[in-house]
Amino acid sequence: MADFSFLAEASDIWGEWRFEPWSSGSASGLYRRVSMVKSGLMGEVARYYADDYLVWRYDAEEEAERLRRGAKSESDLLVQRFVFLREAGEYYMKKSSIMFGLRGFVELHFLPVRGEIPKAVEDVGYLVHAAMRKLGRLEPARVC
Repeated sequence: MADFSFLAEASDIWGEWRFEPWSSGSASGLYRRVSMVKSGLMGEVARYYADDYLVWRYDAEEEAERLRRGAKSESDLLVQRFVFLREAGEYYMKKSSIMFGLRGFVELHFLPVRGEIPKAVEDVGYLVHAAMRKLGRLEPARVC
């Protein structure tokens, strides 16, 4: 069982980036919806959404598969990204489509909390590192 729920103590970081508490089954963490706006000379052309789930407590990696299967398409929802925090191991990602990508995508990211932050989860990974540094669980970044 992975449990990084102590990260909730860094609520000022999460609140600033519009994250809200979230849970589903044995998984819990944070959630936010990000809007992406495409505009042109005449104003807004399109608006798409991306849902980010930061999963800091879950029983097993089978929980990830349950969340992937349970992901439903919504109007204008482009991607649902689940970032599962792990103590050790390598970063890896699984990506699947809903109706051949016509109704969106579901991404499962398994992110070790220490070490390099992959480009695919750079925004959320940076916040995780900032929260861990604030709580004294990660050494400060060194400047070379």
